[in-house]
Formats: sequence, structure tokens, C-alpha cells
Amino acid sequence: MTYPPDTPGLRPRPSQTPQGEAWLANFRPDDALLAQQVLDSLHFFSSTTFRQGLTELLHSVLTSTGPSDQPAALYSVHSSRESSTMFMGDREPLVPRTGGSELIVQNIVRATELAFDNAVVSRGTSSLELLKGRRVRRLVFVSDYAGSGDESLGYVRSWLRNPTVRSWRSLKLVQIHLVLFAASPTALKRLNGSPYYDGVHVLHCGMDFSAADWDQSERDRIREVCSTYAHSKGGAHGWGGSEGLVVFEHTIPNNLPMIVRQTKGPPPYGTWEPFFRNRTAPRELMQLLADYRPDFDRLRQLRSVRQSRLAAASQLRTMERPVLEQIIDVLAHIAGRRRNPAQLAVALGMSVPGAVEITARACRLGLLDEQVRLTDAGWHELRRAKATPRRVASGLQGSTDPYYPRQLKGSR
Repeated sequence: MTYPPDTPGLRPRPSQTPQGEAWLANFRPDDALLAQQVLDSLHFFSSTTFRQGLTELLHSVLTSTGPSDQPAALYSVHSSRESSTMFMGDREPLVPRTGGSELIVQNIVRATELAFDNAVVSRGTSSLELLKGRRVRRLVFVSDYAGSGDESLGYVRSWLRNPTVRSWRSLKLVQIHLVLFAASPTALKRLNGSPYYDGVHVLHCGMDFSAADWDQSERDRIREVCSTYAHSKGGAHGWGGSEGLVVFEHTIPNNLPMIVRQTKGPPPYGTWEPFFRNRTAPRELMQLLADYRPDFDRLRQLRSVRQSRLAAASQLRTMERPVLEQIIDVLAHIAGRRRNPAQLAVALGMSVPGAVEITARACRLGLLDEQVRLTDAGWHELRRAKATPRRVASGLQGSTDPYYPRQLKGSR
């Protein structure tokens, strides 16, 4: 884990903050250790990091998914009622004024519209006639986080229930893309597997129970603790059982386990010291934990794909080239059948675009083929990386007594 250069000393873990220490007092001693693991596995994103990351990803998607002479219409994803249809009744794409994180995303959408001039539109596209008049060819939906995928799927369905939009997409006149700052592996799998989106673009993947650096026994016991102390059993593991571990400065997602975000204890509803209050992160807490990430155990990830020899060799070898180390890790995880960029991002502890770039570099070096499989050269490099370096002892060993040969060799 890295720290900003202006941070004096090491920042505390969430469990070491005043709020964390008070929150841990809610649990029995044995359960408190597991609750601490949950708290210290949270990922905190500051508003600056969130805005910068989502803006850069959105710009990248807009420049790579279509020519500039085909405008894209941008919309902030927000909750949709079942069976609602966009542009019918009171349903419209504008963000409700009561929106929370949706309004933050809408601000990013508006700033992107100004940056791209006429190639992107967000305002003035609140009707089908306006979309047709601007000859929009891409609908780009933007959101901060997908924990279960329900909200993003419900939103796109409300668009496709409109017969005109459905006809445009059927005739391939319009593409629909989804841009996410972060997504859980479960949500990303659902979204990629749905027939509604032509492209799903995510910056960060993981940040849930399945991606946490816990073994299966710890994961099962943590789930039990979340259920035991939850105010309501229905949402004990987060909305839809999504088991999220991501926190934004502007909002506390309902995908977090209930014990982290509740303000009342389990039945019979005794006293409970909350970690978060009112779905927001206290300012003093974010000052301590802004952009905090859990420790990343690279060797444990390698062992999970049965690369224990590589993990052992890595412990003995001092790597002077971090990029080379990342390339070798990519080869190891792909050999362990992790080819999806999102899977590689979780295994490498980096963003999805970062994992894509390292994979592309391995392809350019001839270590991977076009199907993202190891070439002969890739297998050779992986085997060489697994080799344990030979230890060479410097200096002489043995007796320190002077040595005199018993017989001198004669001259020739």
C-alpha cells in the first residue's frame, strides 16, 4: 500500500481510528477480530480520486467507441421502478433532484460535455425528438459503483422498453455503453452477460468479500458475524447479498454489510456505536482514511493459482524492475486460467486499464499470443522466474591455519 507524499507517517487502519475502536466495542472479543478484518478490508475513495478516475475513463470510452462526428448522449444512472418506460408517463432521463451520488456523476457528465464540445451532449436530450435531431449514435450511461448490477440493469431496461429506442438498437443505429468507476466481480459478470449493453467499461474491479484477502474459513466466519450482529437479517450482507467493501467520500453504498452502516444493533435492539452515520462518511474520518486501501498480498495471490514455486523464488530474489515483476505475475495468473481483465486486476491489485496495459505489453513482447495464451517464450520466462536463485557464499571457508603444500611442482 502506498501513501500520499504529504502524509506525515503511516496512516491508521480503519480499525485504529476513534470511530473504528468505538465500533469494535459492539462485538464479543472472538467476533471482534473478524469484524476488524471486515473494517480493515474496506476501500476508501476520496472525491478527488473518484472525479479524476471516472472523468479519465469516460473520456477514454468516448474517444475509443466511435468517431467524433457521431455524437454521444451521456446520462447518470439512477434507480428505475419495475416496468417503467423511458419517455413515457413521468419517466425521463434527468436525474431526480433528490439524487445523491447520481448528482455527483451528473456534474462529471456536464463537465465532460463542455470538454468535448459538440461530440457529446447531456443537456437538451430529454426527449426522443431531441436525440433524433442531434443524430445521437451512442447512449452512454455513467455510474459510480455496481455492487449487484440491479440498478444499471433496471435503468437500461427502462430505455429498451421504449419501442423507438428498441428499434434504433435493433437496426444498429444506436449503441448503449455503461461506464463504471468500480464494480464487484458478481455485478460485472451479470452486466457483461446481459444482452442490453454493447460495452461495459470499469476502472476498478473487486472490493467485495470474494476478492478480499481472506481464506475460505475466514470468509465463512465473517459472513456468520455479519448475520449475527445485523439489525435486519435481510440486508446483512449488503443489498442483494452483494457483500461490497467500497466507500466513497460522497456516499456510503448500500452494498456494504449492514454491520458497517447500521445505527441500531441486532434484536432486541440494544445500544450500537455506528461506524458511519446517515449514509455519509464523517469529514474527520475521511481526512484520516482518504484513498486507504487494504494491504495487498502478492504471494498469496500467486499461491491461489498454484504458483507456489514462483512465490518462493520471489521471496528470495530482489526485483529491480517492477514492470518485469508485473509481467511475470500476469503470465502466472493467465497460466492459472485467469484471462479476464477484471480477474487479472483483482489478482494484481491494480485497476482494470492497468491490467489491460500489462497484458498488452506481454503480448508485444511475444510472451502471449492473440488469444491471450502463453507462447513458448512465455512459458520459458515463467519457468525461469520460478527457479530459486543459487546462493553463493562470499569469502573463504574452513581452517584459518596457513597452508603449505606437501610437494612442490617442478618446472618444465
